Amino acid sequence: MFQAKISSPGGSGLSGSYPQAQTASAVPLPRLLAAARRQAPAVLGCIFAGFVAGIVYLLTAVPLYTAAANVMIDPRQLRLAPREAPAGSDPASPDNTIIESQVEVFRSERVGLAVVGKLDLTSDPAFAPSSGKGLRAIWAAVTGLIGGTASRSANPEDAQKTISAEQLAALEELNRNLKVTRVGRTAVLEVAYTSRDPVRAAQIANEIVEAFMRDQLDARVEAARGAADWLKRDTEEVRQLAAKADVAAQKFRGQHNLVATKGLLISEQQLNETSAQLVSDRAATAQAKARYLRLKEIIESHQTDAAVSESLSNQVINDLRTKYLDYSKRMKELERKLGPDHVAVTNLKNMMGEVSTLLFQELGRIAESYRNDYEVAAAREKATAESLQRQQSIAIATNDAQVQLRQLEEEADSYRTIYQNDLKAYRELTQQESFPITEARLIARAMAPISPSHPHKGLTLAISLALGALAGAGIGTAREAMDRVFRTAGQIRDELGIAPLGLLPLIRARARAGQQKAPSVWRYALDEPFSAFAETLRSAKIAADEALRGRAPKVIGFVSLLPKEGKSTIAMNFASLLAAQGLRALLVDADMRNPALTRALGYKPKQSSRGQLSIPPLESLLYTDPGSGLQILPCFYTRDDPRAAEGLPAETFDLLLKSSSVLFDYVIIDLPPIGPVVNARALAPAIDAFILVIEWGSTSRGAVRSLLAKEEAIAHKLLGAVLNKADLERLPAYEDFDSDGYYLKQYQSYYHSDR
Repeated sequence: MFQAKISSPGGSGLSGSYPQAQTASAVPLPRLLAAARRQAPAVLGCIFAGFVAGIVYLLTAVPLYTAAANVMIDPRQLRLAPREAPAGSDPASPDNTIIESQVEVFRSERVGLAVVGKLDLTSDPAFAPSSGKGLRAIWAAVTGLIGGTASRSANPEDAQKTISAEQLAALEELNRNLKVTRVGRTAVLEVAYTSRDPVRAAQIANEIVEAFMRDQLDARVEAARGAADWLKRDTEEVRQLAAKADVAAQKFRGQHNLVATKGLLISEQQLNETSAQLVSDRAATAQAKARYLRLKEIIESHQTDAAVSESLSNQVINDLRTKYLDYSKRMKELERKLGPDHVAVTNLKNMMGEVSTLLFQELGRIAESYRNDYEVAAAREKATAESLQRQQSIAIATNDAQVQLRQLEEEADSYRTIYQNDLKAYRELTQQESFPITEARLIARAMAPISPSHPHKGLTLAISLALGALAGAGIGTAREAMDRVFRTAGQIRDELGIAPLGLLPLIRARARAGQQKAPSVWRYALDEPFSAFAETLRSAKIAADEALRGRAPKVIGFVSLLPKEGKSTIAMNFASLLAAQGLRALLVDADMRNPALTRALGYKPKQSSRGQLSIPPLESLLYTDPGSGLQILPCFYTRDDPRAAEGLPAETFDLLLKSSSVLFDYVIIDLPPIGPVVNARALAPAIDAFILVIEWGSTSRGAVRSLLAKEEAIAHKLLGAVLNKADLERLPAYEDFDSDGYYLKQYQSYYHSDR
């Protein structure tokens, strides 16, 4: 395997070796632009077709006219009764549910049948059952057979009414052309009707609005009447319940003695009084006990000078205490004068003892009265405490009864409140029934339109162009995806990983000024030495010289994937170009199966050569081109020779070269295609390098890539590839700006300029 530095016609040098392909991770912008340029005719054609289709549709479509009326849904009239409004709701801002419900009412059967009857649409040919062709007519017939003419009204008063097939067809046609939409976020509904007749469209739109408003008015009156009847019955029931609840509360109050005065129950007043009395009794008992204990302490300690409140007011005790104090004073004076043992002192002491005894006897009598007072106060306190305990038990029972009483009173109050609300609502509904109003208000009547609403010319043409562009883009993308052939030198480099040697334009031989005849394709490089064709062959020669430097002769094989890709023509022109430069070149036609080169020379193998095992000398087989001096070895096997199927073996080729007395600089071999036959593989050991010929716009990329992966003997010696039969007029559509072939027109204009 060898590496070769290849100079392409564009002047770019690159190093390539198979089979390492260079795959781009992303499609560059120039290639996208090139793909768009290639598919531009298909896209423009589809756009034009879409435009034409839009024009045809506009010319053949029946014009339709749309008339619209505006109706406002007044939210202030949506409530039947005040108690129906939820807490915290704003009646001035209707929700979407109410508005959407009104939209469905416009499309309801009741409104539609009213319009059908009022305008006698069953007699209009546009609403006749025959006008509903196709599936609608079939569906109407089937539903008529299955359902008959059964009533479709949910109103009991209309239970006997039936809908005929004509009415059903007219209703279906009416709703099909009716469109009711909400205007923005407002409470306004736009009622639009579409018809072929603009006057008829406005008439039907206005009648739909009037039928809707009549239906709303009837529904309002019916709802008010029904609600009033119900409220009347409900008010009577609530009044009776309120009376029963009030009687039950009063009866319960009397049974449980829950009589109140000055805001308090009698039991509560008694409890408060007993509590206050108990406090007073406890204070009196404590006071009596204190007096008794104090006096008892005085008596037990014989404190003659001590006094209590009762003793101060007792005359006897005061007299005895006065005597006792007088005797004590006299005794102290006598003791000081006469001494403590004197008879007078002793008598005084005795007299003091008698007075003291009398004094304490009197205090004991008082103490007994204190004890009695204390016992009486304690007994009264105990009785008051027992009474308080009984009052507390009564109060607890009274509290439980009060809870039940409050429940009964609340129930009675709630019934009275409901009764008052129902009575108020009943009066309001009675007034509404007398003065009915609706929540819908007509704010704009439908007028007969001047211009048709369908078809919309601008929109139709825009959609036609958009669909055409979309179809063109799809077709172009599909064509680009299915275009898996070689068209640029860059594809050879990216898909195969080998060097692109250049592009050979498709030869359209024409006689130029001053020439007798058009140049032959077999010697085009000689007749047109300044053409891009000849320049590409020179590029291939340079690549061969660089890759095979030092080898003599340089054996180069020309191969292709399939027949008729032009390898024989290129091999002939390449070898002729070498011979014209004064080089010793030999061209070998090794395509034994289809020797096109031999047929072009008019050479016919001798019959005697069939079956010969020995190879004749090379000089006896060579043909010399008179124009260039090129030595050509034609196919020397006849068509029916069995050796033709085996091809030219490498050993035979070596013997032919050794039998020649001429030393060649280049040996060019025209090999059979490597796709259908394997003969080229047999000569691979004897060949130094291969040049692959690929037909522009015809040869599959995947086929070449897979075949080279199998033919390693050829792939490892592959010098590069040339694109043959390139259409220079179509080539710019497939080239990006970094491709070698982009400059072919510049070469052509340069070499064919006036010189």
